[in-house]
Amino acid sequence: MQKQRYREISWPAVAALALVAFAVTLGSLAAGQSESKAQASSAEKAQTKVVLLGTGTPRPYPDRSGPATAIVAGARAYLVDFGPGVVRRAAAAAEKGTPELESTNLKIAFLTHLHSDHTAGYPDLILTPWVMGRTELDVYGPEGLEEMTKHVLEAWHEDIEIRTKGLEQRHALVVRAHDVKPGVVYKDERVTVTAFRVPHGQWPEAFGYRFDTPGKSIVISGDTSPSEEIVAHCQPCDVLIHEVYSPESVLVMPDYKMYRAKYHTSTSELAEIANRAKPGILVIYHTSGRGPNGRIPDDQLLREIQKTYHGKVVIGHDLEVY
Repeated sequence: MQKQRYREISWPAVAALALVAFAVTLGSLAAGQSESKAQASSAEKAQTKVVLLGTGTPRPYPDRSGPATAIVAGARAYLVDFGPGVVRRAAAAAEKGTPELESTNLKIAFLTHLHSDHTAGYPDLILTPWVMGRTELDVYGPEGLEEMTKHVLEAWHEDIEIRTKGLEQRHALVVRAHDVKPGVVYKDERVTVTAFRVPHGQWPEAFGYRFDTPGKSIVISGDTSPSEEIVAHCQPCDVLIHEVYSPESVLVMPDYKMYRAKYHTSTSELAEIANRAKPGILVIYHTSGRGPNGRIPDDQLLREIQKTYHGKVVIGHDLEVY
């Protein structure tokens, strides 16, 4: 009788213990899966890098090449703009630890607008990697890019002829230029690229771009006055790369204040944009203008922005990685 009662009492206890153990196991599995997902997300973020190849303006500062930014996702590199010095800056970035930016890997590029400081490196981007062995190049941008590409190839026609038909026996130079409209302009297994219009003075078409990779969302403004499109495309975004000028800067041109207001974004205007867009980090590039005493220091630009914006913000420099 006692033995039977022991069994009657014990089976429910055993069942309860089993349920507890099962719950603990499920909890451990869930925790492990959550940790694995977090690790995978972190790894994906690490696989996406923003490399500032050129952070300058038309003014030829030796430490700031013309505007050019690289988004590196896994083993692929994607350029935005190709200002003066773009290929050599990419080679410098490759030497500093981003081999994806070797010249022969520069196969996909996007253009914000046709201003000379953003395009003067285009012949270099077309020709130098080709001479080094690159097989093809695809470039996407606003209307006028296809025509510009045709004229670059015509200007270097004799060089191309000698390299392909002479002793070098180079393969054919393949450049595909695409005039695109706002929307998704490019997609592969690594990235989706969305173009959107921004206001840049008298330019009929200027673009900003959003890059979505498995690990990061990145928005780059191009040259623009304050834009609602920037805010809309960076909600949310991990990185916002944006141009800026200080209200204290001056230009040698008639009515430069009106020019500034129509073509570019001031530090106070950018602070307002960032407060609304709330990027993970705000990276400043294309810092325009000089003050009464020469080049406006980085810390002054930061102070002006941080008067009203208290998120993470940095002044970008050539070859920095984010």
